[in-house]
Amino acid sequence: MTNAVTNTRVAVSAQRILHEIAVSERHLQQSGLLTSRVKDGIAVARAVARRTLNDCAIHFATLASANDGAFTPTPEPELA
Repeated sequence: MTNAVTNTRVAVSAQRILHEIAVSERHLQQSGLLTSRVKDGIAVARAVARRTLNDCAIHFATLASANDGAFTPTPEPELA
């Protein structure tokens, strides 16, 4: 469970970073400060965050298959 919680936190953090990058990029573009050098830096930061999200997705996929059949729901007595 701890791995799933940690993985979730990392994924949420990466998603926030991607959002912050997009907002910053938009502000820089609107103010005319979005140079090619800045775009290159943004591209690197975006690639790192996306890679982190991809790694989290892979990790979640392995957890899902590990839990197949681990829980078999039983009907509640009043619903049976």
